[in-house]
Amino acid sequence: MMKFSSAFAAAVGILFASSTAVSAQSTCNEWSPCFREGYCDADAMFCLWGLCDETKSFNSTSCWKPEGCSSQTVVFDNSADVVPIRSYGGNPNTSPFLSIFEPSHASVANGALELQMTYDAAQKKGFGATVDAAHTIQYGKVTARVKTASVAPGVVSSFIIRNDVTGDEIDFEWVGKAPREVQTNFYFNDILDYTQMVPYVLQSDTSADYHDYTIDWTAEAITWLVDGVVIRTVKKADTFDAASNSYKFPTSEARVAFSIWDAGNSGAQGTQEWAGYPTPWNNGAASYKMFVDSVSVQCDGSAMPSESSATVAEPSATDAVTPPVVTDQASYTQSPMTDSTGKKCRPHY
Repeated sequence: MMKFSSAFAAAVGILFASSTAVSAQSTCNEWSPCFREGYCDADAMFCLWGLCDETKSFNSTSCWKPEGCSSQTVVFDNSADVVPIRSYGGNPNTSPFLSIFEPSHASVANGALELQMTYDAAQKKGFGATVDAAHTIQYGKVTARVKTASVAPGVVSSFIIRNDVTGDEIDFEWVGKAPREVQTNFYFNDILDYTQMVPYVLQSDTSADYHDYTIDWTAEAITWLVDGVVIRTVKKADTFDAASNSYKFPTSEARVAFSIWDAGNSGAQGTQEWAGYPTPWNNGAASYKMFVDSVSVQCDGSAMPSESSATVAEPSATDAVTPPVVTDQASYTQSPMTDSTGKKCRPHY
């Protein structure tokens, strides 16, 4: 299975000559202070909390600190509500969401966040989009008003809260072969336990209308709601594992994210059977879209923004080193594979 971080160098391919490469034992310099997957640079692609490796960066303050939670509602009426990660200067209050891939297939259009997937002839599969929240969250309630891309087999839409370092995750996912169904799951410490997935069938097609999907996450329980109705609750107390003497319950500070990706042409049998396959592309002419009308975040009372979430100044043109361009979405973060049993391996966003 290819994780978000381990896929970074592979997806980069030929790097710009101006990028600063370092060995695993060396550190970055003050002009390119942030370390990620063998390279140093100065922008959000390298410095954002959750992506930056503090142990190998220039110093203990090089990596940006977690932004903390901010209770807010984003209605996507401004193009600045989502920006490419390479142009993000570090202020989550002016740019609440970041588009992770290049070219970016995420934009604000007609009063909604639009995530599009088009055909990539070189990869022979769809190239989609992933959008991460600029603020972090550790407990709280998040409601997203979503119209999915479940119009064809193989197309996966997702709304997740995830920490890419620890692998803790809480999610809603929709697969194209079941347009009236939403799936709920959670992961602890990147342990891929698919037996925890629980489906819920709506009365209408999730791609035809908007619905409100809510994750209510506290230190003691996770509750999933659809249109205000509780569909599932998991209590932390019920996740205790005697063998490891621990609770397998997500507790790590994380980011809200949305994604669309091609599972039907992934080449992994378990993933394809899960989502439906093949994804129809009509000789490359088709495209698929997921829409997010609004996102509302209500922070837990004890998890408000901390002093560490101070705005980070955007690097000057003379300080920043041009980072590599990431153009291979599938191998960069969304690389669903199968384990030895043939089951779907969890894609990382």
